[in-house]
Amino acid sequence: MPELLTCRETPQSIASRVAGFKSEWWPDLFRNGGRHQIGTMAGFASEYLAGFNRNPQPRAARVLSTRCTYTGLFQSSAGTLMDTQTSTSPALFHAAAPVSKPVAVTRWTAQLAEAQCERHYRVQRFPDDRRRALLLLTLITVAGALNFLGELYAYLHVAGRLDALVPPLVSSIVPVFGLLVLARINSPRMLETLMVAGAAAGVTTRMAVLTLHPQLISMWPTLMIGVIFVFYLYLPVRFVASVVLAACFSIVAAIWWWRLQLQYPVLPGEEVYRGILWLALANALGFTAANSLQRGQRIQYAQNLVLQQLLSTDALTGIANRRHFDDMLEREWRRCARAGTPLSLLMIDVDHFKAYNDYCGHLQGDDCLREVARLLVESLGRPGDLVARYGGEEFVCLLPAIGGAGALAVTTRLAAALREADIPHPRSPLGPRLTVSIGVATANDLSGPPNALVGVADKLLYAAKAAGRNQIKVGQLAGKGVVVRAA
Repeated sequence: MPELLTCRETPQSIASRVAGFKSEWWPDLFRNGGRHQIGTMAGFASEYLAGFNRNPQPRAARVLSTRCTYTGLFQSSAGTLMDTQTSTSPALFHAAAPVSKPVAVTRWTAQLAEAQCERHYRVQRFPDDRRRALLLLTLITVAGALNFLGELYAYLHVAGRLDALVPPLVSSIVPVFGLLVLARINSPRMLETLMVAGAAAGVTTRMAVLTLHPQLISMWPTLMIGVIFVFYLYLPVRFVASVVLAACFSIVAAIWWWRLQLQYPVLPGEEVYRGILWLALANALGFTAANSLQRGQRIQYAQNLVLQQLLSTDALTGIANRRHFDDMLEREWRRCARAGTPLSLLMIDVDHFKAYNDYCGHLQGDDCLREVARLLVESLGRPGDLVARYGGEEFVCLLPAIGGAGALAVTTRLAAALREADIPHPRSPLGPRLTVSIGVATANDLSGPPNALVGVADKLLYAAKAAGRNQIKVGQLAGKGVVVRAA
């Protein structure tokens, strides 16, 4: 059964600890032991604000979403941490909440239960794993070269056997070939294949050395135990692959060692029996240690996902927050500059929201902001677009690779969705319904800083508010920051 990260907190306690999660809430969320569940703050906030606090269940294990669209960050620089089709949709309205996908770590195979998350984890660890493989092959090459020099000296000065030069020569040449292949490998699967093939070649040469030097048979148990621990704890492969390698090596090596012992009875029977026991104990210890190590690494990776999403999600609306928007603006700015495509930004402000809050109350005002966020998310049609809460009653929409005409079309669609929602505003001087003012800025020349686009959108927003609100103002960011306005 997969082991999940569990949070044994009530929604009330989670909400009260949001501000200080680094020092207090974070260790409680990821305490070891028992069954664990992983998730994001968005799920807890949505349940709390939707009324779960009226009927708290202290021992209930709430599954929080980490959504595979979130891990799409590792697939493409154009992908967003929050997909506007799924991840940014706030699950806190009258409609049913989206299905959550917990990140689970299996107990016996030590893998993330979600295949896509497991692939992303391996891609993230690939540079470190390749460096480990590089160091391992280098050490094996040096050891093989030194062994070959010793055999060559014995052959030249002590009348050694010529065929004894072959295994150490092979054991020094094969790792060099592996190093050349390793330099061209660019995927975790190819790296794992190379490591398995290299391990098989290394074991074969070691057995050949033992066959040619029967006097070394007393050292064979120590060598076997060392190789087993390398398979389990250092070889950069998945836990299942390391177990298969260690098991196959233990069986084949033990049979080989037994046959050589029968042919060259160097050790007494009790020493052979003791060596087999040590071999079995090494497998048990290696299995336990490798399982704990690889599960711990994946749990830490899942915790980092949670922390990253906590820091990028607005607790009230469930969409991206200001921090995440700033990061995505810089990333999309660089990407659009490389691709030579425009970048558009919508800055949206709810008209007379303070009057709405004063009359309807802050709880109703929070519901209003969540409803506006939901409508904005549902009105965007591309997964690469980003909706974020900029601050207070202000929202932003980041539209990569969309020019001025396309941004105006998207803005018109957003305004139409808000009108169709028909949200009442009892204290608006513009009418009985909620309205918004929108500033639309487009950057065709992305040679300047990203904040320049935000400044233009902010000026256009204030121009729309100064013109009487419930309006759209469109403009462009020119090469020297000149704003061209259009109603």
